[in-house]
Amino acid sequence: MRRLLARAVTLATVMVAVVMLGVTGAWAWWEAHERAEEQVWSQADAVASVAEVDPDPALLRRVVASTSAGARGHLTVHLSDGATVGASRAGDADVAGVRRAGAGSRSQVPAEQGTAYLLAVADPRGSGAEPTVVEVYQPRGEAVRGLGPALGGLVVVAVLVVLGAVLITDLLSRPARRALRALADTAVEIGEGRLNARIRVHGPRDLVVLGESINAIGERVQGLLTKEREMAADVSHRLRTPLTALRLDAEPLPGPEGERIRGAISALERDVDAIIRDVRPHATGPEVERACDLSGAVVDRMGFWSMLANDQGREVTLEVPDTPCRVALSSEECAAVLDSLVGNVFRYTPADRPFAVAVVEHAGWVTLLVEDGGPGFADPTTALRRGTSGGGSTGLGLDIVRHAVEATGGTVHLERGKLGGARVRARFAQLDVPHEEEQPRAWRLRRSG
Repeated sequence: MRRLLARAVTLATVMVAVVMLGVTGAWAWWEAHERAEEQVWSQADAVASVAEVDPDPALLRRVVASTSAGARGHLTVHLSDGATVGASRAGDADVAGVRRAGAGSRSQVPAEQGTAYLLAVADPRGSGAEPTVVEVYQPRGEAVRGLGPALGGLVVVAVLVVLGAVLITDLLSRPARRALRALADTAVEIGEGRLNARIRVHGPRDLVVLGESINAIGERVQGLLTKEREMAADVSHRLRTPLTALRLDAEPLPGPEGERIRGAISALERDVDAIIRDVRPHATGPEVERACDLSGAVVDRMGFWSMLANDQGREVTLEVPDTPCRVALSSEECAAVLDSLVGNVFRYTPADRPFAVAVVEHAGWVTLLVEDGGPGFADPTTALRRGTSGGGSTGLGLDIVRHAVEATGGTVHLERGKLGGARVRARFAQLDVPHEEEQPRAWRLRRSG
């Protein structure tokens, strides 16, 4: 942008300077010729006025020598008797032609390397005498001899004007160039997928309005993508629950028909896991603030899982505090975390094994505990890695849990629980932590089986 402006201003100012120099040079050339011709005729008139009164050669020599042209040997007087005062450069035929034209006639004829100006003057001795002719010689180029330095000075001034115009344009366009650079950089960031990038433009009003429009577009696109991801994730998480129920119902089916149904359910589960993995947004900037009561979300979701546990004869224990435990997740995200953990219990533990879910609030943290009576984790460290599973699955469930917990500033721990199997401890940072001394909590206990 800077080079483009510099080239445009340079071209415009150079064109203006060339036009001005051309017009000024032509006018100066014409003015110099007019002034030189005026000087020539004024000197010729001065000598002619003397020759009309007294054509004495001695007097005319003194008068000729007193003029600038005569001092340079460029003024000559052709007397009527044929004598000449000074060195003539005009031809005899030209002088005779002026004499024939009569007194007062003027002529401008070519001479050797210049021009001769001839003026016929009446001889004071009578009408029978031929006119005296005054000749002023002007060498070629003498009229414009002083124009070179003047035009050279004009060229220098024109160059300085061009440089000054480029410098001033660069200084005046700096805010606009900074604004355009900010627009371009932000557009590149948005094109690379960083939709949270915003433009802070300080410059011309038009560019500020353009930056605000791009920011509005970015926010709109980011909002639409967020809604799309949330919708896809919500639908995918909701599909997991009936898929788990289908898997449990398909387990007793014997023969090839049962294998086919179970294979179709497994393929559908993998597709749902892939959708969850793809639509889950990556951390690219400040997120919209979300909050919900984790204990309320767990109670609502455990209503479904308790019915599945009853169908399998599992004993399930739920413990939650009576007061809200707010965390920086939406209710859908909390339900997705619980579904991932409890779904793993149903998937990887025998049907008669118990499991327990608890929400514990302590010292500014809210912990979600899910443990079962299954075989546990062979390698807890490896199990937390994305895409890793010891049971032949995608391993995406624990990764979803880890991502949601770490988004609140919390941690996930895998260990062996009191029921003898795996225990997942998801610790969330609590919102709205009370400053007063905490009172003992009341607990709800519900058993089924």
